[in-house]
Amino acid sequence: MMELNIISIDKVEYYDNVFSIKAPGMNGYFQILNQHIFFISILKNGMLTFTLSNSKKIRKMNIKNGFLQVNKNVVIVLL
Repeated sequence: MMELNIISIDKVEYYDNVFSIKAPGMNGYFQILNQHIFFISILKNGMLTFTLSNSKKIRKMNIKNGFLQVNKNVVIVLL
């Protein structure tokens, strides 16, 4: 289980535990799973997709550029 924080310039867009994350990186989409090593990526326009831990439901969010950081099962997305 990972903690996901999606933060835009004016508010917290999403905060909860997730099972997996798929994000649009500069060289294509990549996936983050539990216990991922430290990682930083620039994000490009595309669909950020994440699977909720408690129900396995998939949520999608259209994003325009940003940054993603993974550190000790905490994922921070800055939009």
